[in-house]
Amino acid sequence: MSSKRGEEKKGKKMWKLFCDRGRQVWKFVDASAEDLALGIDQDSVRAEFDVNKNPNSGDKIYRQYMVAKNYEELKVDDAELDLPKDELGRKAAKAALEAINFYKALQDEDGHWPGDYGGPMFLMPGLIFTCHITGTPLPAEKRKEMVRYLHNHQHKDGGWALHIQGHSTMMGTVLNYVALRVLGESSESESAKRGRKWIRANGGAVGIPSWGKFWLATLGLFEWDGLNSMLPELWLLPTFLPFHPSRFWCHCRMVYLPMAYCYGHRVTGEITPLILELRSEIFTQDYDSIAWSSIRSNVCKIDMYKPHHWLLKGVFAASNFFEKYLAFGVVRKRALDFIEEYINAEDEQTKHVDIGPVNKAINMLCVWHAQGPQSKAFRKHVARVDDYLWIAEDGMKMQGYNGSQLWDTAFATQAIIETGYAPMFPDMIRKAYKYFECAQVREDVPDREKFFRHISNGAWPFSTRDHGWPISDCTAEGLRAVLDVHEHGLVPAKEQVIDDQRIFDAVNVMMSFQNADGGLPTYELQRCPAWLDVINPSEIFVDIISDISYVELTSHQLF
Repeated sequence: MSSKRGEEKKGKKMWKLFCDRGRQVWKFVDASAEDLALGIDQDSVRAEFDVNKNPNSGDKIYRQYMVAKNYEELKVDDAELDLPKDELGRKAAKAALEAINFYKALQDEDGHWPGDYGGPMFLMPGLIFTCHITGTPLPAEKRKEMVRYLHNHQHKDGGWALHIQGHSTMMGTVLNYVALRVLGESSESESAKRGRKWIRANGGAVGIPSWGKFWLATLGLFEWDGLNSMLPELWLLPTFLPFHPSRFWCHCRMVYLPMAYCYGHRVTGEITPLILELRSEIFTQDYDSIAWSSIRSNVCKIDMYKPHHWLLKGVFAASNFFEKYLAFGVVRKRALDFIEEYINAEDEQTKHVDIGPVNKAINMLCVWHAQGPQSKAFRKHVARVDDYLWIAEDGMKMQGYNGSQLWDTAFATQAIIETGYAPMFPDMIRKAYKYFECAQVREDVPDREKFFRHISNGAWPFSTRDHGWPISDCTAEGLRAVLDVHEHGLVPAKEQVIDDQRIFDAVNVMMSFQNADGGLPTYELQRCPAWLDVINPSEIFVDIISDISYVELTSHQLF
């Protein structure tokens, strides 16, 4: 009997996080003897998750392991500390010390503090669909954790939201229902039945917003004629026009860029028996009887957060006319060729991480279509899928970015220094400083002007240098943390590798962000007027067209 227990322990597997210069990759690996000795029980923390108490995870898979491995009780004589005289002050100071000591256990060896950056529920379905269409396998252990996540965040009414703290929507429910089925869930499971009931009770998938229509079309669950035109030719217009796509907020343009490629090429996966089954499951009428062109602007009332402005309706009418009668030949080819070149540039500039999870999945689909599954570029995309996946007690999710490494590390470092107790934790501060050094962007991207990029040299991104997109407030907080470390002498002078030139570069890029109104935007100078959000076609987001100035972002620069 004891021999059998020993064999079970020896063959035990667990999820572990592996980090390299901020890159976070979860792997399902054999537990080492050291791991087994720590008494890690990931099933126990999964059992503690209760979406009704709090839909947010407590990051217990990661924290359980790191605390068991690294935590050491803080042993400090009160006489050695410069504690406040009053009792309340002394308790607060000791609490701060204990908090810092606990936080030290969570720090990765590369210097950053990893953590869950999940929440949105419309991200992971796109990645699952891309993997399905391209034949990219998702190992059984990942599928299991993805299914766990989708089950955990299904609402009592059977639907899913756009965010774990939102209400059920058509887009959230259809995308996550289809994702569950693609992952292998039976149509007769209790979860599938409840999801299907919600979809049909609210009018069926004909009312899914435009981003959902797009994803369904790539799967063969929606006809491309059911989408308003995404005119690839817009990229050939003169760039001085205020509505040229290069003038849109970067997240907006980098999503609609690959969408336009897929629309122009009508990229669609294989129509398999599963797809045919799904056609009968998510609509309230026969798939072949749907008048697709009549539902282009049909959106479920529950989902319509940004109603179509009359000007947008006019744009749709014109673009759909162009699509029907004029979109062919050399002009379309030129537009699609440029879009493909632009997609490749974004991939190379970000080491195939891309600016965010939506365009990551769509770019990957475009590269598969353009260059094939065996191409070097596609293989690079596949290798970076894990950068977006995070494991917590509620399952595996796709994060809203490839992490928040720089952002979290900058604030953590500043807070620790502010307590006055940072000198008691020299190794922790030195590791954090090491991360600031490796995360700072050291050069502008190639062909910056051609691909409409702001300068990058000297900036800090939200996550990692590989991602590399410069952000105004991240640069400010990264610089503030570095200057705090220097000012308090927390790193020896010979190790202060972020020298005056690199500090100058950071200040230079911060100043370059200032808009004409004196305020600061997110990633780039404002390139088009804010009123252009009237042509925002997303239906589910507002203020995505223009990178305007924000009080919060501006305040980050003033220190």
